[in-house]
Amino acid sequence: MLLGKAVWTYLGVDHFIVENWAGTWEAIIPAAVFGFIAMKLAGKTGFPDIRDEKISNKERFLYPVLLGIAFAIIEILVGLAMNLPNIHVPFPFSIPVYLSGGIFLEIIYHLIPIVFLVWFISNVLLKGKLQDEVFVVVAVLASLWEPVTQIMGMYRMGILTSTVFGAGLFIFIFAGNLIPITLFRKYGFLAPVVWRLTDYSLWHVIWPMIYY
Repeated sequence: MLLGKAVWTYLGVDHFIVENWAGTWEAIIPAAVFGFIAMKLAGKTGFPDIRDEKISNKERFLYPVLLGIAFAIIEILVGLAMNLPNIHVPFPFSIPVYLSGGIFLEIIYHLIPIVFLVWFISNVLLKGKLQDEVFVVVAVLASLWEPVTQIMGMYRMGILTSTVFGAGLFIFIFAGNLIPITLFRKYGFLAPVVWRLTDYSLWHVIWPMIYY
């Protein structure tokens, strides 16, 4: 994450996604610190260790890759249906941007909030009880944040006009959060990172090179 940020900062990538992205050093460094703490707490809240020997490479890598490919294909189809312009960072700058961005988003969207909330509610407040139930509630709430903010923003900008299409897109974005959270719970934090980087590789890097 830090290396990717350093590379695209050094290259001086000029793109609105980079300019508006929260991936500044002031955001990335605390994310790395709190992410490290969350990784240490994860084992106490029911999440597998990133090197858990009980998790096979098929579970840690293959399943996330397949899910990432499927999700990216749906993203491409949605983009075509919405007639989206080229919003992607151009190649080869897309590689460091989406590499660092993908890891960063998994840390701030999922790793830090979910682990800390499950730990605080279940381990601290409930004295270690109802850990799985707390996780489910936190996972659903965390998965709702992005679709709510994105769909509302799209309606305000006039990108979305169909309620039915908006509802479908809401479900899709919700799934795009619930999938990596579930992978994290079942297979450890490396699995959702692999999922997101696979998705970003196809949607943000390879597809724009082919289509635009």
